[in-house]
Amino acid sequence: MSLDTNDLEFEYHTTNSEQFTKDFMNHVKTDIPLFALQDELLYLMNKRNSTSFRIPAYKSIDNRNHIFYFEIRPIKENPRLKVYQYKGIDLLH
Repeated sequence: MSLDTNDLEFEYHTTNSEQFTKDFMNHVKTDIPLFALQDELLYLMNKRNSTSFRIPAYKSIDNRNHIFYFEIRPIKENPRLKVYQYKGIDLLH
């Protein structure tokens, strides 16, 4: 099954996107690389009309819940496109 993410993407080649990759790698316990999870994360955020996703404690390196926050950046040339710009991470107990 493929996920419909044609009009969804994470912001690329910016300081924010590099920080997202670092934060994900430093906090999430997974053997699956981030690029392989991106479509699923985008699909779920879009489907839930959300600009964040949570990693539960059992999937994190430090056994704490983590929430990754994004903002949707409008694209004037293509209003259907949603670009998720990374804003940061919260560490929850």
